[in-house]
Amino acid sequence: MQDDIHVTRTTVTDRPAGGPAPEPSLGELFKQLAQDSATLVKQEVALAKVEMRENLRSAGKDAAMIAVGGGLLLVGLLVLTAALVAVIGDMLDNYWLGALIVGLLFVVIGGVLAKNNLAKLKKDSLGPEQTIQTLKEDKRWIQSEMQQAKKELA
Repeated sequence: MQDDIHVTRTTVTDRPAGGPAPEPSLGELFKQLAQDSATLVKQEVALAKVEMRENLRSAGKDAAMIAVGGGLLLVGLLVLTAALVAVIGDMLDNYWLGALIVGLLFVVIGGVLAKNNLAKLKKDSLGPEQTIQTLKEDKRWIQSEMQQAKKELA
């Protein structure tokens, strides 16, 4: 289910037929700015919600697949461990030494795998990166509009 965000731009066009456009008052300009700003903030919040939902859904799927893979890996490793301990124990005529060697081998391999997957999970950004970028752009736009309004009033 995809959430859509629609942006609508409105302009005031109340002018007499054939005449020049009347200059809006300062109060009307600030009222329009406040309305536009409120609409913009609502749209940015909606965008952030959609983006966070998508990011969390993706991270949840990744975590579930890691857990399933880890469970299957554990079962397979238990069977292979028993076989490997038996083979090394037969070769050394000492099963406890075979078990120790195999155990150390699996500790090293498991540590490397866990470290790599944890780094991958940390690398995935769960923050609303797109929303943060558009908020910065909106801030710059509002600042330029305010400067332009000040220049026109001066």
